[in-house]
Amino acid sequence: MDGTAEIVSAALGLSFDLLVRTVPIVVAGVLIAEVLIALKVTDRIASVAYPVTTFSHLPRECGASFLLAFVSPQAADAMLVDYHHRGMIGRRQLVVAALINSFPSVVMHWRYLIPVYVPLLGAFGLIYFTILMGIGFLKTGIVMAAGRVLLPEVPASGPPEKPSGGALSVREAVRASLGPTAKTLRRILGIMIPTIVIVAFLIEAGVFDAVAAYLEGAGRLFPIPPEGLAIVAAKFGSYVAAASLASGLLAAGDMAGRDIVITLLVANLLTSVVTYLRWLGSFYAAIFGPRLGAEIMILSVVLQDGLLLAAIFLLAWFW
Repeated sequence: MDGTAEIVSAALGLSFDLLVRTVPIVVAGVLIAEVLIALKVTDRIASVAYPVTTFSHLPRECGASFLLAFVSPQAADAMLVDYHHRGMIGRRQLVVAALINSFPSVVMHWRYLIPVYVPLLGAFGLIYFTILMGIGFLKTGIVMAAGRVLLPEVPASGPPEKPSGGALSVREAVRASLGPTAKTLRRILGIMIPTIVIVAFLIEAGVFDAVAAYLEGAGRLFPIPPEGLAIVAAKFGSYVAAASLASGLLAAGDMAGRDIVITLLVANLLTSVVTYLRWLGSFYAAIFGPRLGAEIMILSVVLQDGLLLAAIFLLAWFW
């Protein structure tokens, strides 16, 4: 009984922490979308991402979301959901745009990967980072090509026109956006809050830890030396721990640089599954709804990990 009470207490605490970190970002994303619409400046902002949206057959509105994803992926996806609820983009366009929105977060990985992996592993850390970036670029290119094939071409439009007389001030636009923002947030938060609470209970009950323990053993199925299994296990705890352990093995001559890179990619592949299930899965379900969120997450996992798996075996065979 005490164990159950501890799980419930910990899950409620984790739920509160997740909601505090997530809800304000989602609120900001929806509000920004509504304010941009009220100010009629969406086209002008989105024109920066015009090559991406045009090639992918996406409306210009998706360009504004793509740019926001460099700052906050959650707010960017909340913006897409708002556009979808307003009928500005269709379901397929939403899926393609959401997958493309994952690219900025991949690019921004340099902020924590390079300061750790390059000093500890030198050239091999840089090779590892470059491969991850290449996979991110390739994944985005595949999604853009899929959008070009699967989505109807968006009618060409000229440069965005300046709003004619009667343009709202920022304060007036914010005031006018409050009603539509509240309406959209009721739909999103009605799904988000229970989803995050359920995921928090699963985390505290040890469900995802059991999955992680199983996946640690799966490292034996990949072309890495026995010493590399320790790096895989360390990666489930922290990427810093994995890099530190890899650095020690490399310096001692226990593993070659080639094996270090391949092992880190395997560790990234296995831990990404747990990350998607534990954190990103709940985020996708909370923002897009359980069904659409699961569809977007599965497509993202298949693309990302499929390319990573191919890279692992290509390196093992040809390096």
